[in-house]
Amino acid sequence: MAVGVVLVAAGRGRRFGKPKQFEPVAGRPLYQWPLRVFDRMAAVGSIAVVVPAERAAAVRRAVARAGFRKVVAVVPGGAERLDSVRAGLRALPPAADTVLVHDAARALVDAGVVTRVIAGVRRSGAALAAWPVPDTVKESTARAGRPWVRRTVPRAGLWLAQTPQGFRRDLARKLYETAGPLTDDVQALERAGRPVELVLGSSRNFKVTVREDIALCRALLKPR
Repeated sequence: MAVGVVLVAAGRGRRFGKPKQFEPVAGRPLYQWPLRVFDRMAAVGSIAVVVPAERAAAVRRAVARAGFRKVVAVVPGGAERLDSVRAGLRALPPAADTVLVHDAARALVDAGVVTRVIAGVRRSGAALAAWPVPDTVKESTARAGRPWVRRTVPRAGLWLAQTPQGFRRDLARKLYETAGPLTDDVQALERAGRPVELVLGSSRNFKVTVREDIALCRALLKPR
């Protein structure tokens, strides 16, 4: 099984205020932390990094300077996430028969999570990292322009989707070439009734969304 990774770092950071994947964290830009994990894993053979078009040349230089050995391409992203993933998939070598898609904003992913996703793809053809919902969940209703509690949702069986999300290459090709708008990578498989295995992610594998998340990353990481 040859594993290729699409590292999606093409977001515009609308909620953050600027592209968060390039924020400096503990001595390196945020996107290089997950890139470092994938680059050091023996199971991973190739990595395509997808970035905003205007950043592509600078990221190519930065990746070369940092000595990442498995990056085969740095390619411009598209208007939507789906377009960016398609671009990354096309940049991976044909030998990559297993594909992992990872959000660069999940900077604290670790090799254990990645290994579990790869194993899930081996077993099931499609798998994603996820974390059991730890808190009580309330469903709301709107009244007078404000949210009110409608009911408590039983959290047994509820998971928070993370990345990486992994697929056999043939399945990924069909998924991304035919799918419409998606909020995550397995949604098209859900629509088609295709089983997707959940594997245990990590509470540290959160997505950097607001500035407080960057502060947390800085507290958890140190230059190394």
